[in-house]
Amino acid sequence: MKKDIDSFGKYQFYIYILITLPLILSAGFTLDYVFTAGEVKYRCKIPECEDLDSASKLRGMSWLNNSQSLTENCKRYAVSSFKSETNCSAPGFFDHNKTEICNEWVYDPDEVTIHNEWDISCDSNRWKLTLIGTINNLGQLVGLTFASTLSDKYGRRTVLTSITFLTGISGLIHSFSVNYWMFVAFEFIDACFAAGIYSACFIYAMEMTGVEQRVVGSTFISCIYAVGEIWLGLVAKWTRNWRVLMRVIYGPGLLVIALMYLLPESVRWLLANDKRDRAEKVYRKMAKVNKLDISEEAFLELKNINDEKEKENGDAKKDTNKSEDESVVANSSPAKKAEPNITQIRHSPKILTRLLICSFCWLTNTFVYYGLSLNSTEFGQGDKYINFILVVAIEIPGNIFVYPLLNSIGRKATLCGAFVFSGVFCLLIQFVPSYGMWHWVALALYVCGKGCITMAFSTSYVYTTELFPTTLRHSLLGICSMTGRVGSILAPQTPLLAKYIYDGLPLLLFGAMSLTAGMLTLSFPETLGTKLPDTLEEAERIGQKDPDEKATSDHNGSSTLSPA
Repeated sequence: MKKDIDSFGKYQFYIYILITLPLILSAGFTLDYVFTAGEVKYRCKIPECEDLDSASKLRGMSWLNNSQSLTENCKRYAVSSFKSETNCSAPGFFDHNKTEICNEWVYDPDEVTIHNEWDISCDSNRWKLTLIGTINNLGQLVGLTFASTLSDKYGRRTVLTSITFLTGISGLIHSFSVNYWMFVAFEFIDACFAAGIYSACFIYAMEMTGVEQRVVGSTFISCIYAVGEIWLGLVAKWTRNWRVLMRVIYGPGLLVIALMYLLPESVRWLLANDKRDRAEKVYRKMAKVNKLDISEEAFLELKNINDEKEKENGDAKKDTNKSEDESVVANSSPAKKAEPNITQIRHSPKILTRLLICSFCWLTNTFVYYGLSLNSTEFGQGDKYINFILVVAIEIPGNIFVYPLLNSIGRKATLCGAFVFSGVFCLLIQFVPSYGMWHWVALALYVCGKGCITMAFSTSYVYTTELFPTTLRHSLLGICSMTGRVGSILAPQTPLLAKYIYDGLPLLLFGAMSLTAGMLTLSFPETLGTKLPDTLEEAERIGQKDPDEKATSDHNGSSTLSPA
């Protein structure tokens, strides 16, 4: 009966439609700094030559080439001390052998970010723009540590609606920042609140969906997040003002509080926290909306099943405590010694190596994924908004195609191929000319690289879960995730590498890391069709043939893979 209620019907569809709003908003909350702290085109202001018309123009003045180099935005030629002309366009008006630092700048009048509002220009201040992205990801790191705990304690729906509402308030205050440091402070606060929105939506949706429909559900959630990124790019292109952009992005967050009354609490969270009466109401409504004919006896049976499960858990806990006490008496050693401990992997070189490679893969995923998104606005000669929209839109087919591949060619081939192709696409861009129609070829390679790293990211979630034992899975997955967060913290700094060292260096890094990760994944065992390992020993034997099974298969003249 429970399987029938959990099957995907109108009720589950209703839930997925309602959580699209916080999902779309979370994408804007996560990446809005790409445009709020983006660099605007600018040039030195030349007081000796400017007039009312030229003071708002970047190019087109006859004297511009005479006053400064076209490749330098922060230095200008000094006025010649021996000038005989009063016309700025005259050859002798500026001394081309002497330069001086600019004190004022002229910016693109069609765009407003914190760059031109607070004059954060030139090399000495460029770090202030890239710092915003790093602060955002640090805030997410801090926020994630609290979001999961609060979600487990107070409920999925409660935390989801509360943190989205608080992010909306914080973001609106953020949009009224009066100086750079106030902006930085609220960037951190926004990220702390917003960090748990996506995970809360994901967990809530999975807990309200049957096992067989969870793959489809997770794909839908990933695609909706990508729609949110596209929406961010479209709003940024339309507004072109960081204050207006933030108000459009964060304002709808206040509406999410209504979901507190429209969404039910997660039924599995209610059962896990002994709130059976509320869970039964949700189940009844679920059955009614999905038009399932469930008898009162069936609901009573469901309740009894949950009661029996709790009783079994309680009895198991008592038995465990009893056996631990007996063990203490018999062996005079603490019972806790038998508890799973992350330090166990020190005695398993295979699992330790697997953990190190998984951590590097997660670091590569986040570094390349966020790095390509951030650098898209500075890529090539095209419109930065169109570039960004194309680069994030590729995530939709990437997330859709990855799951059939996982179940056909396997986890190992999918992950390795995604990493390798992403690296190849990033490196090939270095050999494409930057002029004319070649720009579109380079952009196509760039978009394909982003699509492949998206597939690698999605695969890593599934694959990492299957490579580690149940007793240590959460802890080891946490290590990988924390390592991956380092990549997202470092990614916003990659534009500095392009400015100060070599403009193709970020793509070289993305390509090299992706290829390295792809080669390292060849050491992983294939997990397609195997059961999740429960112990360290089972995890070590993944992909290996069981000796007893091997003897049987040899005797029968056939070969069968071990389920472990």
